[in-house]
Amino acid sequence: MVTAGLIGTAALLVVALTGCASGPPPAVTSSTSSALPAGSAVTPYVDVSASTPPITAMSDAGAGNDVALAFGLATDGDCTPSWGGTVALDDADLLAQLDRLRQRGGRVTVATGGATGEYLENVCDSAADLAAAYGKLLDTTRSARLDVDIETDVDVDRVADALHTVQAGRDVDVSLTLQVSGAGRGLDSRAMKVARAVAAAGVRFDVNAMVMNFPYDGTWLTAMTDAASAVRSQLGEISPAPQGLAITVMIGRNDTGPVTTLDDARGLAAALPGLGVHDLRLWSLSRDNGGCPGAEKARFDCSGVDQADFAFTKLFRDAASAPAATNGRNGS
Repeated sequence: MVTAGLIGTAALLVVALTGCASGPPPAVTSSTSSALPAGSAVTPYVDVSASTPPITAMSDAGAGNDVALAFGLATDGDCTPSWGGTVALDDADLLAQLDRLRQRGGRVTVATGGATGEYLENVCDSAADLAAAYGKLLDTTRSARLDVDIETDVDVDRVADALHTVQAGRDVDVSLTLQVSGAGRGLDSRAMKVARAVAAAGVRFDVNAMVMNFPYDGTWLTAMTDAASAVRSQLGEISPAPQGLAITVMIGRNDTGPVTTLDDARGLAAALPGLGVHDLRLWSLSRDNGGCPGAEKARFDCSGVDQADFAFTKLFRDAASAPAATNGRNGS
């Protein structure tokens, strides 16, 4: 993902699955409906290091009220979280926008890690210190949702122990955002190592697969759906099994060249029910506009495709609110 100030890559369209706690993953079934299962959420990631994150503008436009704030990083080499390592955690404008979202029923997720920058997971010296940093992120934003995006080597036991400590002390939903190695290949070895360690620590979590920036043949839509299907199959290799699956999609131009078009987004929305996907996140809100149609490289402030403001967020929101057909789980 491309981030302002960081220029990192983290396309996140997170899709949280439920019902994966026991038994093998359900078979993938086809669906001709673009509707997602009832209760699905659509959550765009917000690059808080961007100059003016359009959080309230999204809500005012009727595109939704849920956001994921990215990324909580270390500050000047210290185990103190800030947004992108540069923006104060308690930035007054940000907190005011979050309050307005909550007044409209919105939910806030906080995300750490990402493609670049100093990870709290590496700077904090102990699991206790890391857990305290996670807690500060959650408390400052009044969030009960924590997303840990791992795109570099970390001490997996420290991360697992910290997440266990946080979850033991409060009611918090955890997701792990992890890299996909390619279409049909699923999560890479580092991602699986992280997931297994967190599962072994007794943490309840969703896997969020980054369905973006990987090599592929054929069409990009097929590559994304094949990658999601491969990750779905991998959940059975993690014990105890994750609570659900998530996928991350980068709207518009990806860093490695592929372009997720609005037609791709429609096709993806139609395919996800057959994979049991319930919640979507996308990278990113500041990119969900048509300010740079035809851009040859990914940018942090526009998608690179010809679109209206918040077109991707609205498309997925409409799919989540439409009457659902067969969702591929238990024949319902």
